[in-house]
Amino acid sequence: MQNHPIPQIFLSKRIALKLEGKMFPTPETSFTRDILGNYACNTFSDARDSGPFDVIVVGGGTFGLALAQDLLFRTQQQGFGSVLGDSLRPNSFRILVLEAGPFTLPEHTQDIPNLQLYSPGTQPSSTSALPATRQELIAQGLQSQTILENWGLPWNSNERFGGLAYCLGGRSLYFGGWSPRYLETEMHRTPVGTIGAGTLWPAAVVEDLTLESTINNGFQLQAAQQTGVSASNDFINGMLHDFLRQRLFLNYGAVPNAIPLAEMPDYVVESPGDITAALSQQLSAPPYASFQLSLALDAPLSVQAITRPGFFPFNKFSSVPLGITAARAAFGEAGTDNRAKRLMIVPNCHVTRLATRPYTLATGAVVQEVIRIDTGNGSLDLSTPINGNVNRRPIVVLAAGAIESARLAMLSVQGVPNSPEMGRNLMVHLRKNVSFTIAPLPVPLAQQELSALLVRCRANLPDGTPAHYHLQITASAVPPGAAGGGRSDALLFQSVPDIDHVRIFSQTAPGQLDVAIRAVGEMLPNLQNNSVTLPLPGDIDEYGIPRATVNIVRSPQDVQLMGLMDATIDAVAGILGYAQPLNAGARQPDGLGTTYHESGTLRMGDNPSLSVTNPDGQFHYVTNLYAGDASVLPTCGSANPVMNGIALRRRLARRLAPEGDGIGNPPAPARPVAPFFRPPIPAPPAAGTVIQLFDGQTITNWRMAGRGTFHVIDGALQSVPSFDLGLLWCTIPVPQNYRLELEFFTRTFQTNSGVFVRFRNPQSTGYYNPAYSAVFTPGLPAVAAGFEVQIDNTGAPDGRARHRTGAVYAVNYPNDGPDDPALPAAQVADFVNPLDARVLAWNQYIIEVQGDVITVNLNGTATARYTNTDPARGRFSPVEPTFIGLQSYANYSYTTAFRNIRITVL
Repeated sequence: MQNHPIPQIFLSKRIALKLEGKMFPTPETSFTRDILGNYACNTFSDARDSGPFDVIVVGGGTFGLALAQDLLFRTQQQGFGSVLGDSLRPNSFRILVLEAGPFTLPEHTQDIPNLQLYSPGTQPSSTSALPATRQELIAQGLQSQTILENWGLPWNSNERFGGLAYCLGGRSLYFGGWSPRYLETEMHRTPVGTIGAGTLWPAAVVEDLTLESTINNGFQLQAAQQTGVSASNDFINGMLHDFLRQRLFLNYGAVPNAIPLAEMPDYVVESPGDITAALSQQLSAPPYASFQLSLALDAPLSVQAITRPGFFPFNKFSSVPLGITAARAAFGEAGTDNRAKRLMIVPNCHVTRLATRPYTLATGAVVQEVIRIDTGNGSLDLSTPINGNVNRRPIVVLAAGAIESARLAMLSVQGVPNSPEMGRNLMVHLRKNVSFTIAPLPVPLAQQELSALLVRCRANLPDGTPAHYHLQITASAVPPGAAGGGRSDALLFQSVPDIDHVRIFSQTAPGQLDVAIRAVGEMLPNLQNNSVTLPLPGDIDEYGIPRATVNIVRSPQDVQLMGLMDATIDAVAGILGYAQPLNAGARQPDGLGTTYHESGTLRMGDNPSLSVTNPDGQFHYVTNLYAGDASVLPTCGSANPVMNGIALRRRLARRLAPEGDGIGNPPAPARPVAPFFRPPIPAPPAAGTVIQLFDGQTITNWRMAGRGTFHVIDGALQSVPSFDLGLLWCTIPVPQNYRLELEFFTRTFQTNSGVFVRFRNPQSTGYYNPAYSAVFTPGLPAVAAGFEVQIDNTGAPDGRARHRTGAVYAVNYPNDGPDDPALPAAQVADFVNPLDARVLAWNQYIIEVQGDVITVNLNGTATARYTNTDPARGRFSPVEPTFIGLQSYANYSYTTAFRNIRITVL
């Protein structure tokens, strides 16, 4: 897709009157003055010349802008909402967004009065050549033109596609707003039927996206609140809605394959602050039994109708207001100094390729590191230190959509071991629309009203695959007229009416009920047939880069699911009052390329050989590259990806900026500890039980806290440190007494790392860097801290025995005086006898934790014994589990590998 042409008046003023990232005066066209673009955006040269960035987001669409806004807020050191201690966040943490299209609209099209700017429909029309194949556009001479102002199609395909919205905000400016939450059963963790080992959801992701089921808080609720979904019966209410909801609820047992309503989110419980006054009255005096449960049938629409006093509601969600807010906040911090501006949004900047260089891990295995971004506007060098710190390296996040992100990954890192998995597993949603009219009205109404309801279903296909689908039901009571449900959404999303418009609606009596049922089903994984590829020789785009080719078909299982969807449509139509046989099976389904829900091409997983990215969205074999859009989904479920994608992006933001969860120093009363997963405590295992903590192939049961990262390669967990401490911790709670055995490998004599024992969940403390939760720091609460068994032959900073390899780090020993008065006194039976670790070779640690005593054996030599007399630190608790972890030290060159990690219960 070509960059959009810039009017000549813009060009002349940018050349002549550019000053610190703004044009003076603001550029104008024949009709408008580009105030929003001038105040929210920067040029590529502004960004390139302003210095390095910590995170570069490729794609300023739905998820790219949302991620950038979250990162800016999480790294804020001062200003609105900041507290004492936020200075512990990284200095001048900077974010750059590169978007291929221009800044065109400030918010969702339905938030702008009567604009009538739509996305492409399900069929090409007189006003839109999309959806189409690229070959059809070429035949019409439209392959290089924008369609419907913002739309274009950059790939070849066997199916017609609606394409991409080339503009800031992307398709979030157009999406329909239905935002059901992923159910736990949609995120498969064990193989079944069509769901194989290569399309399983990582346990850590599922655990984080289902926190609401245990603590009524988490990423999904935050995403619901961000998108305006967390309130029932606020945007849609009235007599008709109450009537249809009750009718559907009372007949819910007749809906084929309906999921029990108890499995649905209960926003009354999760988000009581969002309950409207009218709903509160109904809850206090329920109109029928189990009324609160029936609210699960309300449509989860991304529109906020009410909010806290003095605030504007979010209106129909899109990511552009988030981007504008963040860009102006960044300007407020920096003023006209671009070097200090922590967020830059650069439109009209098409990224063409990423350049990489090898990074050698501890064992000599190699991963890649992105060091340059090539764009249509020039190149951005990522190889220079950030803030003069050689350990602080930039991170790149792909958020260009599942197809274009996959293309960019395949072009840039095609030589990595799992590159054949890139582009596979493309998924879209299966969809069908059926409309009908019910006359006369099933309930007397004085004026026009509407209703929007959601029915969620799950069924086992003949091969045992559990498949999900849902029905989006829209009904409008309208004046008598054309039948067929063609006006089912006539009253929906009339978001900016005028008073005369409202008066006409209120004074026009309805005579019929127009209904539309949209069935949306999950496409099941089909790795062999559904993919994004780069055929060679390929079709070359206007930047000299091969275009992607998209192949997608319905599998036999997809056809079976469509049949179940048809039966449910027919049943629900009857429940709503349609007296004739509907026969949804006779209606044509929507084309596979017209749902705009592409996903799965860079799927995440625990196993590098079966997936492209890890549970955090980081590429398994690229140390600073992440996927930040729906490409990471292993399966797509039936839910629209927007709200669930926002939840995943908030989770990614926590990984990229962990300091954002800091609760203040000292803790600020207004900042609670952020929601976190608490591994359940298993029954005490019998003595002699051996528990493997690392299987040599996957990252299963391990999570990263703090900075840096680990790769699973050569049968080992291998670290790539960053500019601050990192901790890879095993989520399996350890017993009170155990023997820990592991091997480690270093590349240099100076390498600093370590093994932690007896610490509590790193997320439980609210520290700015949660990795420090495992570290005892004098003056801070010791209850979460454990003990580190050191790896450092130099004994930095002073060479003392207690700081060298083989020691229990930073404790007092009788043979290594003088004592540190901030630590408990040395015990007579204890000792430290450090031993240098072998370099470029495997070393073995045997660490026993028994009662209060920790003993260490390195390569067959007893190197330490320590008796813990601290009443708080490193204490086993039957109700608060403790863990083991591996350190990633704050030095980019200190890579360390660990393998054969197991414990034996003592």
